[in-house]
Amino acid sequence: MPDEGFQQVDEKHVANEVEHMLWSPKIDLIALANVHGEVVLHRLSWQKVWSLQPSSEEDKVGGLAWRPDGKVLAVGYRSGKIQLVNTENASILHSTDLEGEITSLSWINQEFPAGKPWTPDPYMEDNSKDLLPKLQSLDKSYGSISKGNHEESVEDRKRLLDQKELNLLLVGTNKDQLHLFAYGIFPCGILTFSLLDGSKSRHIYCASISQDLHCLSIIVESTLDNSEDIDYYMLSYDTTLLLSRHKEIRLMALKYGQLATLIEYLQTTIQQMSEAWEDILMEMDSKLLKYAEEKKKTSEIGSVSNDFLELLLFGTPNWGLRTFLQHELTEKGLKKLGQSIENSYSNIQKLVVKHLQIVSQAIVHHLDEFRGMSLWYEKFGVLGLEVSSLQEAVKTAGSFVLKTSELQQVIDGSIKNFKAFLKWLYVVILRLSNEQPPAELTKMTQHDVSFVADFLKDNFSRYPQDGDRQNEEDKKQRFRLEKVGQYLKKEDLPLPPDTSSNLWKQFLNSNNFQNDSSLIYQVERKKSLVQLQDQLEEITNKALTKPATMIGQSLQCSCTHHLFTLTRGDEKARLPIFKQYTDNEGGYLYTVFTIDMLPCDLFYILRHPTNSKRVSEEIEIVGISIGALSTECPDSSIDSNMATSHAILDIGYYDTKTLSLLLLEDVEDGRPVLVQLPFSVIKDDSFTKLTSTENVTANVNTIEVGPLIPKHSYRHLENMQAHSFAVSGIRKTATVLYASRRRVRIFMLDGEEDSDDEDEDESKDESNLEISRSEGNLDVSQPMNEDENKENNST
Repeated sequence: MPDEGFQQVDEKHVANEVEHMLWSPKIDLIALANVHGEVVLHRLSWQKVWSLQPSSEEDKVGGLAWRPDGKVLAVGYRSGKIQLVNTENASILHSTDLEGEITSLSWINQEFPAGKPWTPDPYMEDNSKDLLPKLQSLDKSYGSISKGNHEESVEDRKRLLDQKELNLLLVGTNKDQLHLFAYGIFPCGILTFSLLDGSKSRHIYCASISQDLHCLSIIVESTLDNSEDIDYYMLSYDTTLLLSRHKEIRLMALKYGQLATLIEYLQTTIQQMSEAWEDILMEMDSKLLKYAEEKKKTSEIGSVSNDFLELLLFGTPNWGLRTFLQHELTEKGLKKLGQSIENSYSNIQKLVVKHLQIVSQAIVHHLDEFRGMSLWYEKFGVLGLEVSSLQEAVKTAGSFVLKTSELQQVIDGSIKNFKAFLKWLYVVILRLSNEQPPAELTKMTQHDVSFVADFLKDNFSRYPQDGDRQNEEDKKQRFRLEKVGQYLKKEDLPLPPDTSSNLWKQFLNSNNFQNDSSLIYQVERKKSLVQLQDQLEEITNKALTKPATMIGQSLQCSCTHHLFTLTRGDEKARLPIFKQYTDNEGGYLYTVFTIDMLPCDLFYILRHPTNSKRVSEEIEIVGISIGALSTECPDSSIDSNMATSHAILDIGYYDTKTLSLLLLEDVEDGRPVLVQLPFSVIKDDSFTKLTSTENVTANVNTIEVGPLIPKHSYRHLENMQAHSFAVSGIRKTATVLYASRRRVRIFMLDGEEDSDDEDEDESKDESNLEISRSEGNLDVSQPMNEDENKENNST
């Protein structure tokens, strides 16, 4: 084929039909989402990096967005779930669930004017890492740690430490809402929009905020009931509060990321504690209950507690207790129970001391810093941080810290009690079996006797005597030797510790001042650890999501434009294209769109100043058509085959100077054409100033740019039917998807080598990626199947 321009470097097969393609803004990585909801990451060479399965088989991907530094990929699902994925190893850094279906994702980085570098002034960077104990990595043995977590910095689990300029993840849904997340994590805005068109079915098609944070623009698709018409609107919003407090929002977002990391660490710790606690620890309780039931059936006199106390005092059990000790507990069973108790309690104790207490104290610290921020109303309170809500969160976190100390004391006491009790029973069973117990076990002082007697009194006297009325709850609480497991359940403690003799507790009970004090934490005597954990998460989430509501309410709609009305056509036809981007140098926010089902003859470029106060007055639009391409093609033998007009298949933003187009020759068996359109060919005087907000594409000046496209700026794609494409100005590449959506062609759009500095920066990012090949999803040597051959040869 004659050489027209651009170099085809490869053609690859993909296992499933592709629905979304998006290049990384920094390195040679492209993310693909297929019809099964799977997300696959490839290099430019099409080497597979990793794949990510959806949380459920029915879930599909609604949108993809890269964090501006290319280290995190946001995946939005139609179920409303958003996952931030670490590009190094596919681990989930953060997950959020929203109401409704995710319909659009975009991730925008804040930019400052040339010559004005970013600084954190007037605020200092967070120094909590110098003040708080370092969190230790959790043991993987319980299977609770995400893939790759043991290799990561625990404190930087969200990958936020290197973030400077603010960046915003914009998430559109079909519930009339746009959600803004600072760094993809902190909810810093919930915009609820309204349209007075009588429609009940609306969703955000795309959204963008200018990189100077002056203006927010959203495209809304609206459909009336029982109508074939689809209306498209552009809504522009004033973001004054967001702009004026961007440094405060950054601080809040970074602090929120640290807090979210700590809460996830706390959840994992408690999960591992639950896994370390074994059901076998309840075996003694269940066997004692069985013995009590048998004793009641035979109408034996006395309680279980009395039987054991008599054994302790006289050394001889009655017949029933002898049978129980020799045939139910047994020497082997008692040793197994002792080992299980020691192992389980030791593991839980390590988790409490090394992880739970440290992370809970860190949570108190960060919540208290949030409370300090809220006291500065002019800077942070105006954003929605409330002193009362955060004070409640701090006190709840303090109560949780106290509960961890209480649990530690219960574990210490349980280990001591069980050891003494089981040691005594083990000696008794050996003697009943006429075996000589080890000398070190037979030594029992008066103190040991008193200790075991107190243990029997405290734990065995709960079994009701004959004639006592008892309900189902009484039956569950007959024997509770094991007191640690109750802290790991979502229910009140059946056996809370006795604090009546605690002098500090007596002092607090005799005074009411502690209820209003910010320095004294409440002791939640009857609540379990898990209950307090849930309460802490709920109160914290409530306090830290208020800024999203406050900032969202501050976003005022400056103008609404009805772009066009589209009548539904073939269900298989593709809906119009919308692309939005910012020209920082010119101070414009651009919206590029088509108004017909694809392929179509025209596309439009609409622009308005990023200053939201000037949007309604200075919004401009121009129509673009592509007729015959420039005859300056390097090979004149192709000129006679060129079409006189072209239809639009897809549009992509390449860089600040170029728009990428995927065209289709408007002739029978027309070929796809890959085109680089310089913005310079579209002169300022080509734009028409809008005078109406209704059907803005009517009476618009349309220009023909085909002859203006320079040579070497397009290429005809032979032997393929194209569907869409993804372009990357950083890597100077385009990936064109076949109509079958199961094969791609890869082109280099600029043959020049990247600068040494860019290569060095990218190599640092790429060196961190863990490359893995997986059978089934990709086979670079796999030949085209019969259907694809037919498609490619049909032209």
